[in-house]
Amino acid sequence: MYALSGTRGFDIPIDEIRTLLGWNPKRHIMGISVLDENDSDTLQTLLTLDAATAAAVPADVENEEAAVSAFDGELERTAQRAQRGEQTALKRRLLQGSTGQCALCGRSLPGTFLIAAHIKKRALCSDDEKRDLANIAMLACTFGCDAVYEHGYVTVAPGGAVQVSPMAAHLPEVDAYIQQRLAGRILPWWTPAREPYYQWHRTHTYKDTPPS
Repeated sequence: MYALSGTRGFDIPIDEIRTLLGWNPKRHIMGISVLDENDSDTLQTLLTLDAATAAAVPADVENEEAAVSAFDGELERTAQRAQRGEQTALKRRLLQGSTGQCALCGRSLPGTFLIAAHIKKRALCSDDEKRDLANIAMLACTFGCDAVYEHGYVTVAPGGAVQVSPMAAHLPEVDAYIQQRLAGRILPWWTPAREPYYQWHRTHTYKDTPPS
């Protein structure tokens, strides 16, 4: 038996899921499919799901404290990660000096506080898209813009206008940041060549409706 709350719908082509998870090209999802931990984490990243928005289970404080004090699991895990070969070239193209401008809020900041943020999630980019250094990414500041874009609380409409998710209103601190820094802005960084990547973000990442 399962109890669900805060469900959201996603319309993502099955080919994207197969590619992302390394499935057989002919595999289909029939009914409910339970994924393992690795595939679940990968899909959570793709869909930018916020685990913290789920209903919290009341904590058993006594048992929780006992579990923490008696923890004997692994403190370090060995993991292999692919290097992003184009990342250095991408950051160098976007940040041509010691300072740069956040594409979202427009603030000029030291490069330390700016990220080469992919407009379309890199995990779903084709090799040609990853090599499209002129259009695939933008500078986003670590003071909030990268996070609210990455988690779908804002997106960019055709023409460059910042579009704010209705879900932001349920998070007062997030909403305050967006209203102060992003609401009403028109991004000079938007171009017709970059629009397909922004369109992908609007379709796959942007939280366009509150959870039912």
